[in-house]
Amino acid sequence: FHRIHGTTTVPARYPPDPRLGNWVMKQRHQYQSMQKGKTSSMNTERIQLLEGLAFQWPRHKDTLSDKGWHAQFKRLAEFHRIHGTATVPVWYPPDPKLGHWVGKQRYLYQQMQKGETSSMNK
Repeated sequence: FHRIHGTTTVPARYPPDPRLGNWVMKQRHQYQSMQKGKTSSMNTERIQLLEGLAFQWPRHKDTLSDKGWHAQFKRLAEFHRIHGTATVPVWYPPDPKLGHWVGKQRYLYQQMQKGETSSMNK
């Protein structure tokens, strides 16, 4: 993918290799787990190999900023207006990033409810 496209930003749905986007997402998750001191299959060798391809670790820094968060929230409000619910499927074809973002918000909320540190209670 990197050789052909010149980037490691693989779409979540990449028709020539549907599992590749999922694998890339898992690598980022494992890296984040390792950074937080949690159990992870990520190690120094794998990090070096991925970084050798100019791998980007946090994929969407803009979604973590206040501006990015509010932009996503606005998209969620529009989804709610149209569908009458905030239950966005993780793989929502018209807006795949929205489904991923909503799933991440639920995950962060669950962490906070368990008393763990998340970006919702920092």
